[in-house]
Amino acid sequence: MARDAFFALDARRDRDAAARLLERPAPASAASSPLTKRERQVLAYVAAGRSNREIATELVVSPHTVHRHVANILRKLDQPTRAAAAAHAARDGLV
Repeated sequence: MARDAFFALDARRDRDAAARLLERPAPASAASSPLTKRERQVLAYVAAGRSNREIATELVVSPHTVHRHVANILRKLDQPTRAAAAAHAARDGLV
């Protein structure tokens, strides 16, 4: 294991960094996500910086439908903004 090798080499900074990574919770899987498949799809476009209109065109739905999906995503993830939801999704492996 890398942490053991760092310890053997007395590489404290690298050993501590490895320990912090190991302590992080595992990313959420799609199965454990509170989001539907479509909401995860919309969130991926949001994370890519797409507007509601661009997402609607790509998914062949109305901009209002995308707006509702985004509102549901923000509520389910308990995030105040699109940017916060995108960061949360990237951090937790939702997209």
